[in-house]
Amino acid sequence: MERLVIAVVLIVVAIAIASLAQRRRSASATAVPRSELPPAVDLAAVGIPAGPALVVFTEETCRTCQSALAVVRGPAGAGLPVAEVPFGVEQELHRQHGIDTVPTTVVADVDGRVVDGWVGSVDLSGLAAALAQAVPRAD
Repeated sequence: MERLVIAVVLIVVAIAIASLAQRRRSASATAVPRSELPPAVDLAAVGIPAGPALVVFTEETCRTCQSALAVVRGPAGAGLPVAEVPFGVEQELHRQHGIDTVPTTVVADVDGRVVDGWVGSVDLSGLAAALAQAVPRAD
């Protein structure tokens, strides 16, 4: 009987841990509404002379930040300049842009206006649409 009680307790604990882990993963992949992103990014301050560009606000120990950087630096980023703004080094830039969650990835147009962005994982279909808006068309 004692073994049965121990087994049941272990199963309940395992289910609770799995549930918490799932909630944490789901929360980090949620895109935020446009109104919660900075309206613009000072491209010169993040090391990009001119837009359009992708800017990723990160933190050194954040694994999701590294994934977001890999996505935008890869083919999905369409070769646009990418600026990483690490919290430990650039806390003031995080504060100026109202960034309190990492990663926050934004697509900025030629004037630094934020076209779209994401907190957590980058939405690839949304990224493609945002790039189409941010990159000027050659007529």
